[in-house]
Amino acid sequence: MKKIRSLLILIMLFIGFITSTHCKGQTSGKASYYSNNLHGRRMSNGQVYNKNDFTCAHRTLPFGTRLKVTNPRSGKTITVRVADRGPFVRGRIIDLSYAAARALGIISSGVGYVRIEVMRNKTEIPYPSPDIDKTIEVPEVEYGLAGVCYEFIPEWEKTKDDKPEEVERKVNTKGLSRKAAVSYNKNKAFRRYQQQETMKSSSKEGASKSWTDFFNKIKNGVTGIFE
Repeated sequence: MKKIRSLLILIMLFIGFITSTHCKGQTSGKASYYSNNLHGRRMSNGQVYNKNDFTCAHRTLPFGTRLKVTNPRSGKTITVRVADRGPFVRGRIIDLSYAAARALGIISSGVGYVRIEVMRNKTEIPYPSPDIDKTIEVPEVEYGLAGVCYEFIPEWEKTKDDKPEEVERKVNTKGLSRKAAVSYNKNKAFRRYQQQETMKSSSKEGASKSWTDFFNKIKNGVTGIFE
């Protein structure tokens, strides 16, 4: 009986130890962190992921649970809040935000061995961001139009001033007409002179031909002179 009692006591102590350990939520394992490409994405709790917040992803712990995460190698400790589900990679127990992983010193390695402990909800998280249930709002930007580039000309109103202006001629048309007349008269006189010279030359050629015929007749005989 004594052996049975001692065995039962040992079992109860073991169960109590396990229960106390489970209540404290102390676990250890590998931790990874979010990629910067996930910044601005919506998490499982409906909030938007911000890489500068101290948040994390856990498979089973309720959203909003505070966790104390310790890096045994460096001794650095941070407090994060559960806001997402994961990691879904075998051998990893927690996914940390970029800021949390940088504070623990596991950025260069990518994956680090950590120890996790569940904290009270009143535990403050460094540099928390307000809980919002909507996506990141982009501030509205007013695009002003440059007045110089986008001024439009109003519809034309026809007035008397729109008629084409008569430009005063500075060319002396009368002088040109006189010059043209003089040139025409000169050309006319030159043509007349050519005609006269042609007639004179033709008459001279006819006279010389007649005298040539006359002398030929004399040479051939006197009888044919007056025929």
